[in-house]
Amino acid sequence: MHANSLAIINSFIPVSRKRDNRVGEKSTPMSTLEMLDALIGLVFIFLLLSLICSALNEIIENILKKRASDLEAGIRELLQDIGKEGNGKVEELYKHSLIAGLYKGPYVPFGKNLPSYIPASNFALALLDNILPASSNNLSGSVGGAALNGDTPQSKSLAPLRNEIINKWPESASKRALLTLIDAAGNDINKARENIENWYNSSMDRVAGWYKRRVQKILIVLGFVLAVVMNADTIVIFKSLISDPPLRNSLVAAAQEYAKSPTLNDTSTIAQRRVSENARKIYGYRLPIGWDWDNTSIDQSNKRLAIPWSVTNNNESIAVRWLLKVIGWLITALAVSLGASFWFDILNKIMVIRSTVKPHEKSPEESSEDRQNPKPTVVVAKN
Repeated sequence: MHANSLAIINSFIPVSRKRDNRVGEKSTPMSTLEMLDALIGLVFIFLLLSLICSALNEIIENILKKRASDLEAGIRELLQDIGKEGNGKVEELYKHSLIAGLYKGPYVPFGKNLPSYIPASNFALALLDNILPASSNNLSGSVGGAALNGDTPQSKSLAPLRNEIINKWPESASKRALLTLIDAAGNDINKARENIENWYNSSMDRVAGWYKRRVQKILIVLGFVLAVVMNADTIVIFKSLISDPPLRNSLVAAAQEYAKSPTLNDTSTIAQRRVSENARKIYGYRLPIGWDWDNTSIDQSNKRLAIPWSVTNNNESIAVRWLLKVIGWLITALAVSLGASFWFDILNKIMVIRSTVKPHEKSPEESSEDRQNPKPTVVVAKN
Protein backbone atom coordinates (compact mmCIF):
# COMPACT_ATOMS: atom_id res chain seq x y z
CA MET A 1 0.00 0.00 0.00
CA HIS A 2 1.20 3.50 -0.78
CA ALA A 3 2.84 5.34 2.12
CA ASN A 4 0.43 8.26 1.89
CA SER A 5 -2.60 5.97 2.13
CA LEU A 6 -1.14 4.30 5.21
CA ALA A 7 -0.61 7.69 6.79
CA ILE A 8 -4.23 8.69 6.18
CA ILE A 9 -5.61 5.48 7.69
CA ASN A 10 -3.21 5.68 10.61
CA SER A 11 -4.24 9.23 11.42
CA PHE A 12 -7.87 8.22 11.99
CA ILE A 13 -7.02 5.51 14.52
CA PRO A 14 -7.56 6.77 18.09
CA VAL A 15 -4.28 7.22 19.88
CA SER A 16 -5.36 5.14 22.84
CA ARG A 17 -6.08 2.17 20.55
CA LYS A 18 -2.72 2.06 18.77
CA ARG A 19 -0.16 -0.60 19.59
CA ASP A 20 2.97 0.53 21.29
CA ASN A 21 6.18 0.28 19.28
CA ARG A 22 7.59 -2.11 21.83
CA VAL A 23 6.92 -5.76 21.17
CA GLY A 24 4.26 -7.38 23.29
CA GLU A 25 2.78 -4.18 24.75
CA LYS A 26 -0.63 -2.68 24.06
CA SER A 27 -2.21 0.57 25.14
CA THR A 28 -5.13 0.38 27.50
CA PRO A 29 -8.49 0.42 25.67
CA MET A 30 -10.87 3.22 26.52
CA SER A 31 -13.75 2.49 28.86
CA THR A 32 -17.35 3.27 27.97
CA LEU A 33 -17.32 6.34 30.20
CA GLU A 34 -14.11 7.68 28.65
CA MET A 35 -15.53 7.34 25.15
CA LEU A 36 -18.75 9.09 26.21
CA ASP A 37 -16.70 11.85 27.83
CA ALA A 38 -14.76 12.32 24.60
CA LEU A 39 -18.05 12.61 22.68
CA ILE A 40 -19.41 15.07 25.24
CA GLY A 41 -16.30 17.20 24.85
CA LEU A 42 -16.55 17.16 21.05
CA VAL A 43 -20.27 17.97 21.10
CA PHE A 44 -19.65 20.80 23.56
CA ILE A 45 -17.03 22.30 21.24
CA PHE A 46 -19.48 22.03 18.32
CA LEU A 47 -22.06 23.78 20.50
CA LEU A 48 -19.74 26.69 21.29
CA LEU A 49 -18.68 27.05 17.66
CA SER A 50 -22.33 26.96 16.59
CA LEU A 51 -23.12 29.72 19.06
CA ILE A 52 -20.35 31.85 17.57
CA CYS A 53 -21.62 31.31 14.03
CA SER A 54 -25.23 31.93 15.08
CA ALA A 55 -24.20 35.21 16.67
CA LEU A 56 -22.30 36.18 13.51
CA ASN A 57 -25.33 35.31 11.42
CA GLU A 58 -27.49 37.46 13.69
CA ILE A 59 -25.14 40.39 13.12
CA ILE A 60 -25.31 39.84 9.35
CA GLU A 61 -29.10 39.57 9.51
CA ASN A 62 -29.33 42.79 11.48
CA ILE A 63 -27.42 44.55 8.69
CA LEU A 64 -29.08 42.99 5.64
CA LYS A 65 -32.64 42.66 7.05
CA LYS A 66 -33.27 39.50 5.03
CA ARG A 67 -36.10 38.34 7.30
CA ALA A 68 -38.13 41.42 6.35
CA SER A 69 -37.45 40.77 2.66
CA ASP A 70 -38.49 37.13 3.01
CA LEU A 71 -41.70 38.17 4.77
CA GLU A 72 -42.65 40.67 2.07
CA ALA A 73 -41.82 38.16 -0.68
CA GLY A 74 -44.05 35.59 1.02
CA ILE A 75 -46.95 38.04 1.31
CA ARG A 76 -46.50 39.02 -2.35
CA GLU A 77 -46.79 35.38 -3.37
CA LEU A 78 -49.79 34.94 -1.12
CA LEU A 79 -51.64 37.92 -2.62
CA GLN A 80 -50.28 37.34 -6.14
CA ASP A 81 -48.71 40.81 -6.19
CA ILE A 82 -45.53 39.88 -8.02
CA GLY A 83 -43.38 41.85 -10.43
CA LYS A 84 -43.47 45.47 -11.55
CA GLU A 85 -47.05 45.10 -12.77
CA GLY A 86 -48.44 43.77 -9.52
CA ASN A 87 -51.94 44.42 -8.23
CA GLY A 88 -50.82 46.83 -5.50
CA LYS A 89 -52.41 44.79 -2.71
CA VAL A 90 -49.17 44.41 -0.76
CA GLU A 91 -48.56 48.16 -0.74
CA GLU A 92 -52.13 48.74 0.48
CA LEU A 93 -51.60 46.16 3.19
CA TYR A 94 -48.30 47.61 4.42
CA LYS A 95 -49.78 51.13 4.46
CA HIS A 96 -52.71 50.05 6.64
CA SER A 97 -52.43 51.44 10.16
CA LEU A 98 -52.33 47.94 11.69
CA ILE A 99 -49.18 47.15 9.68
CA ALA A 100 -47.67 50.61 9.29
CA GLY A 101 -47.34 50.83 13.06
CA LEU A 102 -44.85 47.95 12.97
CA TYR A 103 -42.15 49.88 11.09
CA LYS A 104 -40.77 53.39 10.84
CA GLY A 105 -40.77 55.65 7.82
CA PRO A 106 -42.61 55.36 4.51
CA TYR A 107 -43.27 52.08 2.76
CA VAL A 108 -40.56 51.16 0.26
CA PRO A 109 -40.78 47.76 -1.47
CA PHE A 110 -38.27 45.42 0.17
CA GLY A 111 -36.95 48.28 2.27
CA LYS A 112 -34.74 47.65 5.28
CA ASN A 113 -37.17 49.47 7.56
CA LEU A 114 -39.98 46.95 7.03
CA PRO A 115 -40.96 44.56 9.84
CA SER A 116 -39.51 41.06 9.99
CA TYR A 117 -42.70 39.75 11.63
CA ILE A 118 -46.39 40.57 11.18
CA PRO A 119 -48.93 38.90 13.51
CA ALA A 120 -51.57 36.85 11.74
CA SER A 121 -54.38 38.83 13.39
CA ASN A 122 -52.95 42.12 12.08
CA PHE A 123 -52.68 40.70 8.59
CA ALA A 124 -56.23 39.34 8.53
CA LEU A 125 -57.87 42.47 9.97
CA ALA A 126 -55.89 44.81 7.70
CA LEU A 127 -56.75 42.73 4.62
CA LEU A 128 -60.46 42.60 5.50
CA ASP A 129 -60.57 46.32 6.19
CA ASN A 130 -58.82 47.08 2.89
CA ILE A 131 -61.40 45.02 1.03
CA LEU A 132 -64.36 46.60 2.85
CA PRO A 133 -63.20 49.78 4.65
CA ALA A 134 -64.75 51.06 7.86
CA SER A 135 -65.96 54.20 6.04
CA SER A 136 -68.06 52.13 3.64
CA ASN A 137 -71.83 52.52 3.80
CA ASN A 138 -72.40 48.85 3.08
CA LEU A 139 -74.84 47.05 5.29
CA SER A 140 -72.03 45.02 6.81
CA GLY A 141 -70.08 48.09 7.90
CA SER A 142 -66.44 47.31 8.58
CA VAL A 143 -65.94 43.58 8.42
CA GLY A 144 -62.50 43.91 9.96
CA GLY A 145 -63.86 46.10 12.74
CA ALA A 146 -66.71 43.72 13.40
CA ALA A 147 -64.30 40.80 13.68
CA LEU A 148 -62.09 42.83 15.99
CA ASN A 149 -65.05 43.71 18.21
CA GLY A 150 -66.16 40.09 18.39
CA ASP A 151 -69.64 40.53 16.95
CA THR A 152 -71.95 37.55 16.94
CA PRO A 153 -71.83 35.27 13.87
CA GLN A 154 -75.20 36.38 12.46
CA SER A 155 -74.87 40.08 13.24
CA LYS A 156 -72.98 40.88 10.01
CA SER A 157 -73.61 39.55 6.52
CA LEU A 158 -70.55 38.58 4.50
CA ALA A 159 -72.31 39.03 1.15
CA PRO A 160 -70.99 42.61 0.63
CA LEU A 161 -67.47 41.41 1.42
CA ARG A 162 -67.79 38.61 -1.10
CA ASN A 163 -69.13 41.02 -3.73
CA GLU A 164 -66.19 43.37 -3.18
CA ILE A 165 -63.76 40.51 -3.77
CA ILE A 166 -65.62 39.39 -6.90
CA ASN A 167 -65.90 42.87 -8.43
CA LYS A 168 -62.62 44.56 -7.43
CA TRP A 169 -60.04 41.87 -6.74
CA PRO A 170 -57.96 40.96 -9.82
CA GLU A 171 -58.30 37.45 -11.17
CA SER A 172 -55.70 35.29 -9.47
CA ALA A 173 -55.21 32.30 -7.22
CA SER A 174 -55.45 34.61 -4.19
CA LYS A 175 -58.94 35.76 -5.27
CA ARG A 176 -60.17 32.17 -5.50
CA ALA A 177 -58.57 31.39 -2.15
CA LEU A 178 -60.25 34.37 -0.44
CA LEU A 179 -63.66 33.48 -1.86
CA THR A 180 -63.22 29.90 -0.64
CA LEU A 181 -62.24 31.08 2.84
CA ILE A 182 -65.22 33.50 3.01
CA ASP A 183 -67.69 30.88 1.78
CA ALA A 184 -66.38 28.38 4.35
CA ALA A 185 -67.17 30.88 7.13
CA GLY A 186 -70.88 31.23 6.28
CA ASN A 187 -71.96 34.49 7.93
CA ASP A 188 -69.50 34.14 10.81
CA ILE A 189 -67.15 37.13 10.64
CA ASN A 190 -64.81 35.73 13.28
CA LYS A 191 -64.62 32.44 11.41
CA ALA A 192 -63.72 34.32 8.22
CA ARG A 193 -60.95 36.11 10.08
CA GLU A 194 -59.65 32.83 11.53
CA ASN A 195 -59.65 31.24 8.07
CA ILE A 196 -57.56 34.09 6.69
CA GLU A 197 -55.18 33.88 9.66
CA ASN A 198 -54.66 30.15 9.03
CA TRP A 199 -54.11 30.87 5.34
CA TYR A 200 -51.47 33.43 6.27
CA ASN A 201 -49.79 31.14 8.82
CA SER A 202 -49.51 28.28 6.33
CA SER A 203 -47.81 30.65 3.90
CA MET A 204 -45.43 31.84 6.61
CA ASP A 205 -44.36 28.24 7.21
CA ARG A 206 -43.03 28.26 3.66
CA VAL A 207 -41.28 31.59 4.29
CA ALA A 208 -39.70 30.11 7.43
CA GLY A 209 -38.39 27.28 5.25
CA TRP A 210 -36.74 29.82 2.94
CA TYR A 211 -35.03 31.45 5.89
CA LYS A 212 -33.85 28.17 7.42
CA ARG A 213 -32.33 26.95 4.16
CA ARG A 214 -30.55 30.24 3.61
CA VAL A 215 -29.27 30.33 7.20
CA GLN A 216 -27.94 26.79 6.92
CA LYS A 217 -25.95 27.75 3.82
CA ILE A 218 -24.62 30.83 5.60
CA LEU A 219 -23.69 28.74 8.65
CA ILE A 220 -21.74 26.28 6.50
CA VAL A 221 -19.72 29.15 5.02
CA LEU A 222 -19.26 30.82 8.40
CA GLY A 223 -18.38 27.47 9.97
CA PHE A 224 -15.68 26.75 7.42
CA VAL A 225 -14.21 30.25 7.67
CA LEU A 226 -14.26 30.00 11.47
CA ALA A 227 -12.67 26.54 11.35
CA VAL A 228 -9.84 27.86 9.18
CA VAL A 229 -9.29 31.04 11.19
CA MET A 230 -9.33 29.19 14.53
CA ASN A 231 -7.80 26.01 13.09
CA ALA A 232 -10.70 24.06 14.58
CA ASP A 233 -9.89 20.65 13.13
CA THR A 234 -12.41 18.04 14.30
CA ILE A 235 -10.00 15.15 13.71
CA VAL A 236 -7.25 16.71 15.82
CA ILE A 237 -9.68 17.77 18.54
CA PHE A 238 -11.15 14.26 18.84
CA LYS A 239 -7.70 12.68 19.01
CA SER A 240 -6.72 15.06 21.80
CA LEU A 241 -9.89 14.30 23.76
CA ILE A 242 -9.16 10.58 23.53
CA SER A 243 -5.52 10.83 24.58
CA ASP A 244 -5.74 13.67 27.15
CA PRO A 245 -7.83 12.76 30.24
CA PRO A 246 -7.42 16.14 32.02
CA LEU A 247 -8.66 17.97 28.90
CA ARG A 248 -11.53 15.53 28.55
CA ASN A 249 -12.58 15.93 32.18
CA SER A 250 -12.43 19.72 32.08
CA LEU A 251 -14.69 19.84 29.02
CA VAL A 252 -17.17 17.43 30.58
CA ALA A 253 -17.34 19.58 33.73
CA ALA A 254 -17.79 22.72 31.61
CA ALA A 255 -20.53 21.06 29.54
CA GLN A 256 -22.40 19.98 32.66
CA GLU A 257 -22.19 23.50 34.05
CA TYR A 258 -23.33 25.04 30.78
CA ALA A 259 -26.33 22.69 30.55
CA LYS A 260 -27.71 24.17 33.78
CA SER A 261 -28.16 27.65 32.26
CA PRO A 262 -27.82 27.52 28.46
CA THR A 263 -27.90 30.60 26.25
CA LEU A 264 -28.90 29.55 22.74
CA ASN A 265 -30.99 32.38 21.33
CA ASP A 266 -29.10 35.65 21.32
CA THR A 267 -30.58 38.91 20.16
CA SER A 268 -28.59 41.14 17.86
CA THR A 269 -27.81 43.53 20.72
CA ILE A 270 -25.70 40.97 22.55
CA ALA A 271 -24.51 38.90 19.59
CA GLN A 272 -21.11 40.58 19.42
CA ARG A 273 -20.50 39.96 23.12
CA ARG A 274 -21.44 36.29 22.72
CA VAL A 275 -18.91 35.86 19.91
CA SER A 276 -16.01 37.03 22.08
CA GLU A 277 -17.24 35.14 25.17
CA ASN A 278 -17.51 31.78 23.43
CA ALA A 279 -14.21 32.30 21.62
CA ARG A 280 -12.48 32.91 24.96
CA LYS A 281 -14.09 29.78 26.38
CA ILE A 282 -12.79 27.64 23.53
CA TYR A 283 -9.25 28.98 23.79
CA GLY A 284 -9.34 28.65 27.59
CA TYR A 285 -9.79 24.86 27.53
CA ARG A 286 -6.22 24.11 26.26
CA LEU A 287 -7.70 22.64 23.09
CA PRO A 288 -5.53 22.02 20.01
CA ILE A 289 -7.09 25.04 18.36
CA GLY A 290 -5.25 27.96 16.85
CA TRP A 291 -2.14 28.45 14.74
CA ASP A 292 1.53 28.28 15.70
CA TRP A 293 3.26 30.56 13.22
CA ASP A 294 6.68 30.28 14.87
CA ASN A 295 8.08 27.30 12.97
CA THR A 296 11.41 27.36 14.79
CA SER A 297 9.83 26.61 18.19
CA ILE A 298 7.51 23.82 17.09
CA ASP A 299 8.14 20.58 18.91
CA GLN A 300 6.49 17.19 18.70
CA SER A 301 3.68 18.15 21.12
CA ASN A 302 2.38 21.12 19.15
CA LYS A 303 2.94 20.04 15.57
CA ARG A 304 -0.84 19.72 15.31
CA LEU A 305 -1.00 23.54 15.48
CA ALA A 306 1.69 24.05 12.89
CA ILE A 307 1.05 25.33 9.40
CA PRO A 308 0.41 22.19 7.29
CA TRP A 309 3.34 22.91 4.96
CA SER A 310 5.80 23.82 7.70
CA VAL A 311 6.43 20.49 9.42
CA THR A 312 6.60 17.00 7.99
CA ASN A 313 7.83 13.65 9.21
CA ASN A 314 8.69 10.30 7.72
CA ASN A 315 5.09 9.10 7.61
CA GLU A 316 3.21 12.16 6.41
CA SER A 317 3.76 14.22 3.31
CA ILE A 318 2.67 17.82 2.92
CA ALA A 319 -0.25 16.69 0.71
CA VAL A 320 -1.48 14.27 3.40
CA ARG A 321 -1.29 16.95 6.07
CA TRP A 322 -3.29 19.36 3.92
CA LEU A 323 -5.87 16.70 3.05
CA LEU A 324 -6.44 15.76 6.69
CA LYS A 325 -6.58 19.41 7.72
CA VAL A 326 -9.20 20.30 5.08
CA ILE A 327 -11.28 17.23 5.99
CA GLY A 328 -11.18 18.25 9.65
CA TRP A 329 -12.28 21.79 8.77
CA LEU A 330 -15.12 20.50 6.57
CA ILE A 331 -16.39 18.23 9.35
CA THR A 332 -16.39 21.22 11.69
CA ALA A 333 -18.27 23.38 9.17
CA LEU A 334 -20.93 20.73 8.55
CA ALA A 335 -21.36 20.19 12.28
CA VAL A 336 -21.74 23.93 12.92
CA SER A 337 -24.40 24.20 10.18
CA LEU A 338 -26.71 21.96 12.24
CA GLY A 339 -27.14 24.76 14.77
CA ALA A 340 -26.65 25.26 18.49
CA SER A 341 -30.06 23.86 19.44
CA PHE A 342 -29.27 20.57 17.72
CA TRP A 343 -25.96 20.13 19.55
CA PHE A 344 -27.48 21.15 22.88
CA ASP A 345 -30.10 18.39 22.50
CA ILE A 346 -27.41 15.87 21.56
CA LEU A 347 -25.32 16.96 24.55
CA ASN A 348 -28.20 16.36 26.96
CA LYS A 349 -28.93 12.94 25.46
CA ILE A 350 -25.32 11.81 25.76
CA MET A 351 -25.24 13.03 29.36
CA VAL A 352 -28.32 10.95 30.12
CA ILE A 353 -26.62 7.89 28.62
CA ARG A 354 -23.46 8.68 30.59
CA SER A 355 -25.41 8.74 33.85
CA THR A 356 -26.69 5.20 33.19
CA VAL A 357 -23.25 3.66 32.68
CA LYS A 358 -22.67 0.90 35.25
CA PRO A 359 -19.94 1.43 37.86
CA HIS A 360 -17.74 -1.36 36.54
CA GLU A 361 -17.95 0.18 33.07
CA LYS A 362 -16.82 3.54 34.41
CA SER A 363 -13.60 2.17 35.90
CA PRO A 364 -12.96 -1.32 34.58
CA GLU A 365 -10.59 -3.46 36.52
CA GLU A 366 -7.59 -4.54 34.48
CA SER A 367 -5.20 -7.39 35.17
CA SER A 368 -1.59 -7.65 34.04
CA GLU A 369 -0.89 -9.89 31.09
CA ASP A 370 2.08 -11.41 32.96
CA ARG A 371 -0.07 -12.43 35.91
CA GLN A 372 -0.69 -16.17 36.05
CA ASN A 373 -3.87 -17.71 37.35
CA PRO A 374 -3.25 -18.61 41.00
CA LYS A 375 -3.55 -22.24 41.98
CA PRO A 376 -6.49 -23.09 44.18
CA THR A 377 -5.65 -23.39 47.88
CA VAL A 378 -6.19 -26.91 49.20
CA VAL A 379 -7.42 -27.08 52.78
CA VAL A 380 -6.63 -30.39 54.51
CA ALA A 381 -8.90 -31.29 57.37
CA LYS A 382 -7.17 -32.69 60.40
CA ASN A 383 -8.62 -35.53 62.34
